Formats: sequence, structure tokens, C-alpha cells
Amino acid sequence: MNSFLAKPIKELQALKHYLALNNYSSKTVKEHQTIYCISPYKTGTTFLAAAYNKEIAQHEPMQYLSLKFFEKKFDTFFIKRLNTLNLKLECSGFFSAYIKELTQHKLAKNFEYIVITRKPSSWINSVVNYWAKLDYLQNDYINTYYWKRKVGVDLLNFKHKSESEKHIILDQLASFYFDFTRQSGQLKNITYVNLHDVVDYVKILDTKINEKAQVRNDKRRINTEKYYTYENDKLDEEYAQLILELKSKKT
Repeated sequence: MNSFLAKPIKELQALKHYLALNNYSSKTVKEHQTIYCISPYKTGTTFLAAAYNKEIAQHEPMQYLSLKFFEKKFDTFFIKRLNTLNLKLECSGFFSAYIKELTQHKLAKNFEYIVITRKPSSWINSVVNYWAKLDYLQNDYINTYYWKRKVGVDLLNFKHKSESEKHIILDQLASFYFDFTRQSGQLKNITYVNLHDVVDYVKILDTKINEKAQVRNDKRRINTEKYYTYENDKLDEEYAQLILELKSKKT
């Protein structure tokens, strides 16, 4: 949304969502104990959520409010939000920035989670090339609240940055990706699914949530514009080994 009304509209939406939260408990789960897909942006979370109707699964619900409030009062806000949405599945990339809070929350640490994995070099390419297209935005709150505040990078105008600035961003993205993945191993009930296996995994997910997915391949976001190419075979190999280690600890 690229107008002077963008931020006021988002603030009004957030207020509406916030008022709805007041009707729900912050201490116990009332109905569905949601399964969460918590892998970072650009890992296939949109595709997974879109396999089910919106009463069952959603991608980034209450996005603006969540990005603002998780930082302030994660413990109470998280459960109120869960009860308000009452979903069987939520796929939200911003949870990757709150992995520590999830592992320490007295209720959330026992929930079921999904992490969609992909090669770090592939993920980094996808991230920087996608956000490079958004340099026209005046109110990119995801860049403000997630990438800048939590990940430590400013992705706007990436294609216009100097090579040294780009390398700093790439290194920080890689560091965040590995840190998130390592910390995710502290969750008791977590499943790692390779991006290439997501379609097959949906059949397993059907059983878990007792629903029937309608897989639509047109919901896969494919970025055809490439402004930058990043390759790092060593990093990809290290990540593959990390995933093997995390999976072995869960068996």
C-alpha cells in the first residue's frame, strides 16, 4: 500500500483486532490448539496456508498488530491471539523472530510446530530479490518491525546499496537463519519439512488437523525478477548437516 493513508488504515485494522482480543483468555487455550508453521518469510508459508480455507488456516493473520505487540507483551498477547483466531493451522514468518519466546512460554513450548527448510543461499536470494521489488513502498512495516528490528537488516533499496553494504546484509541474514534453526530444535514437537517436499507433507498435515487440503500450485510465489545472485555452497552444506542433526535428536 503506497499512499499517505496506508499507515492510518493499518492502525485502524490493528485497533479492530486488538479490541477483539479483549473477549478471550490469555491463560488457557479454549478451543483449537493451533499448529504453527514458523519458518521465516520466503520459505513457502503462503502456499501451505492457502491449501486450506481461511476458517481452518491463515497466513500472517493480524499481521500489523502482531508485529507491533509481540515485542511488548508476547506471553499474554500470544494466547489471546490464538483464542481469537481459533485456527487449526497458522503459517506466519514473523514467528521466526520470536523463537526464544516460543521455547520459553509455558504453553507455547508444548505446541506443535512446522519449519519449512530450504538452502540458505536459496533463501537469501529469494529474500533480497523479493524486497528489492518493494522499494516503491512508503510504509513497509514488515521491513521496519521484522527485518530491521528483529533480524538487524534494512532490505529497502537493497539493489542500490554498495557492495560492502550488501555483504553485511547477506552475512546477517545467514546468521539469523542459522540461529533461528538452531533454536527451533529446543521445541519439543517440531517437524522439519524441506521446501521441495511441502506438497507431499500436506497429506500428513491433513491427518493432523482432520481436514482435506485443496492444493493450488498457483499459490506458489515465484519471483521472476532477479536483481542479485548469492551463492555459498559451504553454507548450504553446513545447513544440511544442521538439519540432519536436529532431526536425529527428535527420533
